[in-house]
Amino acid sequence: MLVSGALSGLGASAGEFINLGFDQTNWPSNQPPLIPGTPFEGAPGNWVCPGWLTTTYPLVGYNYTQHFLGAASIVERDFRDTHFGKDIPAPVVGTFSFAVWPQSFPEIAPNVYLPYTLAQTGHVPSDSRSLRFLYHGNDLRVFLGGNERTLYPLPDVISGDPRVPLYHYFAVDVSPYAGQTVELRFDFYSRGYDEFWGDLPPRRPGEPDALGHVLDDLSCSPQAVPEPSTWALLGVGALGYYGSARRRK
Repeated sequence: MLVSGALSGLGASAGEFINLGFDQTNWPSNQPPLIPGTPFEGAPGNWVCPGWLTTTYPLVGYNYTQHFLGAASIVERDFRDTHFGKDIPAPVVGTFSFAVWPQSFPEIAPNVYLPYTLAQTGHVPSDSRSLRFLYHGNDLRVFLGGNERTLYPLPDVISGDPRVPLYHYFAVDVSPYAGQTVELRFDFYSRGYDEFWGDLPPRRPGEPDALGHVLDDLSCSPQAVPEPSTWALLGVGALGYYGSARRRK
């Protein structure tokens, strides 16, 4: 069920970050009404996900497999996509999560891939030391105020769903920005091969499959990010989407 929310095309520039769980939706009246569970290709992202701005493709779908055009959908827990694992539901906290299929083929120049970007501007609470979030994927970059932040793995969380037993969580240090209004930006990349595109060159030897990304359950926390020496104690096993390796800088 879609929940109505206040439209905000410019994010939360005058206040705290909003819609951090992607559950506030405000489907535009000029679009066909959604049928729960029935895929829909997309509507402008600032309608579907109030507070957030999206590029490279401005539309955000509903339970819709976008393939790797550089697009996204809000998805429910029973959504299925082979790029997330065969017959494995999407990790969702609450009603929806945000699923991304970044452009998986170089277009500007060889080996130059465009990220899918999700951003909003808001106020970081003065007592915040970290931003924590659920993330399943294999190549994510997080920026605050235009500066890339290091990703720190957190302990996996038991989901309660045996089909997706563990949810993977990560954090970035936001303490230098506490009390400030800054842009928060997520850049999602895909450098794998997508069989959907029949006109692409043949798969290169060893080239991995393109993988989707899922983001959900963002929150600012007074807890600091874990020290690198404690990572081994966190029970961090398979990083990325259902066991795929994830790049970290």
